Amino acid sequence: MRLTLLGTGSALPSPTRLQTGAVLQHAESTLLVDCGSGITHRLAQSAIDYRTVDTVLLTHTHLDHVADLPTLAKARLLDGHDTFTVVGPPGTQDVCDALFAIDDLAGRLSLSVRELTAGTDPFTIDDLDIERASTDHSKPGYAYRFNERLTIAGDTAPTEPVCSLADGSEVLVHECAYPDGTESPGHSTPTALGKLLADIDVNHILLTHLFPETEPHADELANTVSEYTDATVSMATDHTSVTLD
Repeated sequence: MRLTLLGTGSALPSPTRLQTGAVLQHAESTLLVDCGSGITHRLAQSAIDYRTVDTVLLTHTHLDHVADLPTLAKARLLDGHDTFTVVGPPGTQDVCDALFAIDDLAGRLSLSVRELTAGTDPFTIDDLDIERASTDHSKPGYAYRFNERLTIAGDTAPTEPVCSLADGSEVLVHECAYPDGTESPGHSTPTALGKLLADIDVNHILLTHLFPETEPHADELANTVSEYTDATVSMATDHTSVTLD
């Protein structure tokens, strides 16, 4: 299993970080988790062929997590690949109705939208067994755990259900958007996050979703979280990639 973080920024423009997107490659599957602005072009900068990405799983439906859905789908369509699948929390269908009306993509694509039922029942995509926990954000959303090895939290304030979901994972990708002392409803700061991570078993924590004003504090954020856990704590950047053996 290989994880590549294509975008580790926020809704605000950054010269170094695109909006959110991560690719999970496992066996014959290539799954994109979130598809913010610029992610299609970031795929072209990576070793991952964008034509192989036919399924996107959304953590939630804010624009910085969905904006490139029609861009990716149209690029695939122009290259002869007309199938495209979007899976996500309640609200995904309405977002896709709006986004894929652009260029009449809904009529030109073989588009499948799978809106997850409310609750936290597990589900599958291809050969991936996926567990989920509700996040604490301004839009309904989920953190996801893949094959019991990798957890991607999405946008969320620190919550016990998300951290419990991650317990036992090899890698946890969790946002840490602001430094301590910042009012950040629906987002995480390092001390609050670290305290909830203290009692869970995870090997590597990748922090992400930095706002531009947070970038100068990136090392400070990682160091603070690491005070509470024995896990390796790293500040992710665009193109960060890890392999889970």
